[in-house]
This record gives sequence, structure tokens and C-alpha cells, in this order.
Amino acid sequence: MVKWISRRFKHCTVLVGDSIHRITLESTAECSPTVARATALELGQQFIDDNQALFDFYGDETEFSFLRCSDVQVWEEYDKFHTQLQALFKSDSEFLASVESFGRAYHGKHSSDVGEAEFEARADMSSAYFLEEFAIFACLQKRDLPVMVYPGSFSTLSEIAAGLHKSAPSELQELIVVSLHLKGK
Repeated sequence: MVKWISRRFKHCTVLVGDSIHRITLESTAECSPTVARATALELGQQFIDDNQALFDFYGDETEFSFLRCSDVQVWEEYDKFHTQLQALFKSDSEFLASVESFGRAYHGKHSSDVGEAEFEARADMSSAYFLEEFAIFACLQKRDLPVMVYPGSFSTLSEIAAGLHKSAPSELQELIVVSLHLKGK
């Protein structure tokens, strides 16, 4: 991804999913919310530390910078977007179905060894994760980071950008979503 981006963009902000990763840790590692958040923040910093040399290697072509989700979630507009997305999730059955289906598909591949109740709990937590992530993406677009390069496809986000969920924040509707399908060698 870094190589692909460096060939196409002069600047790239790498979003580090530290704080939102706590939701994954709570559901799959059965961590308490406090432990999950602390672990997620540590893992985010570890990602930056472990990958700095890679980004520096491509730094002649592209200026890379890091931005943590935990930093975005304290921006003034984050709560507004998150509240708006939660309300949309509760009131729009098509949006709810899209968000839930993405989480269910993910856990269908990665949580096949758990019972039905645990599967449902993980799927619900995935929905919470996506709503937080979408609020972060809306903040980034509002602050002039209009292109989201994402590994694989993200159906709900692509649907919003394509205009299928008209009540979604305009910042998400205006987002340019680039889905990369990586091939292993």
C-alpha cells in the first residue's frame, strides 16, 4: 500500500486505529474496557514505531505523517458525527443492515469457533466500531483529507460515498474511497 500511495500522492496521512481497536480487543480477547483501551493505545504506538522506517523509505516521493484515532476522537466535531451516525443506525433500516452485514461477514470468517450468543455480541461490537470509524472519517474529510485508501473493500463506506445513504453526514458522502485489493506474491 505504501508503495502504491507513494506513486500517486505527494502527502499521505496514515490513520492509526489505536483507540477504536479497543473494541476488537474487548470482543475477541475478552479484555475489560480499561485494559483494552490501554492495550490498543500501546499497539498503535508500536505500529508507528515498527513501521516508521518503511514510511521513511518512501519519504522522498511522499510526505507521510501519522494521525491516531484517539487524537481525532477528541476533536470538537467528532461527537457530532458519532451521534449523527448512531441516530442513523437506529432509524434507517438500510443503513443498519449494511453496517451489520459487513460485521457479520467479517466475524463469519474470523469467529467461526464461537457460539451464537458470542457471535451476536461480536457482530454488535463491530457495528459500534464502524460507527466510530465513520465518525473519524467524516472528521478527516471535514479537515481536508478527502481521499480514503482502504485495503480491501468497505461496502457501507462505498455505499455512502456512492450516495446510497442520503442521511449520512455529507462529509462521508463527499469522501473519495479507494479500495485496494492486494495480491500476495
